[in-house]
Amino acid sequence: MKICDLTQFYSPLSGGVKRYVHEKIDYVRNHSPEDEHVLIVPGPKTEVTTNARSRVYSIHSPLVSRSSRYRALLNLRAIEEILERERPDLIESSDPYQIGWKAIAAGRALKVPVVGFYHSHFPEAYLQGSAKFLGKRGTQRAMKLTRAYVRKLYNRFQLTLVPSEVLAEVLSEWGVHNVRPVRLGVNTGVFKPAPDDSSATRQSLGISRSQTLLLYVGRLAREKNTQTLFRGFELLRRRNGNHFHLLVIGDGPQRNRVARLQRCVRHVSWISYCSDCVELARYYRAADLFVHPGGSDRNEVVHLGPTRRPCDGESL
Repeated sequence: MKICDLTQFYSPLSGGVKRYVHEKIDYVRNHSPEDEHVLIVPGPKTEVTTNARSRVYSIHSPLVSRSSRYRALLNLRAIEEILERERPDLIESSDPYQIGWKAIAAGRALKVPVVGFYHSHFPEAYLQGSAKFLGKRGTQRAMKLTRAYVRKLYNRFQLTLVPSEVLAEVLSEWGVHNVRPVRLGVNTGVFKPAPDDSSATRQSLGISRSQTLLLYVGRLAREKNTQTLFRGFELLRRRNGNHFHLLVIGDGPQRNRVARLQRCVRHVSWISYCSDCVELARYYRAADLFVHPGGSDRNEVVHLGPTRRPCDGESL
């Protein structure tokens, strides 16, 4: 079988969607010798990279975010040409915008099934940030229109995949049919208990054993509610002095808030991007608590820590 993934949520600094499609590529390479994988994404130039039974097509696309390096894949004709040449047996779209509609049209022309993956609950996340400008009535109207759009798009897919049962219930309530939850899981070959390397990791960050290390991993953006994380840590520091240390791994539009927090509060560390999952697992093992400020994120959070036991008298 030849599977083709389409997405524009892909960049050198992107996270979840990129990880998802590359895990597919790795699986085909290592465990599925009879299958092939094709990936179509935006990029700084048009090129194709071939590796074993996978091909990654990069289509020249304009930059829309300098922080995350995301690009808008607008050349739909190039997508159509690649699909006509590759003739996949299954198309999967991870995009709720123009790429999603193009995938549906291409699947109909090629007479192959097309599935959508609803990775994040984008309507609620975006409308939460604009509520103060639209007002209550305007927000309700915008949400109604957004629900209609989601229903119209995703009911055209043969199947809509979601990363949690909670999100499946939400889309079903909105009138999206044939929704299937797919747990993304954790790579337990990497994210697992290991010989205690937390002391060295904490020492490299300048964190003492007596401090409680809080870890946030994700984009620094309004829809992730990271402003609440920063305000919360400021309050925590005022009440508890030097007892807590915050490690932020990620980048985004609110990076200035992290830099400002670092200038005002000593016990804050920031790593803009961590591409090595082995290194990322090391930071998880060193942390006492994983913090997740997203109040509207319907995706489930997998808690991979803590693995270090608190010191005597240390409250978490």
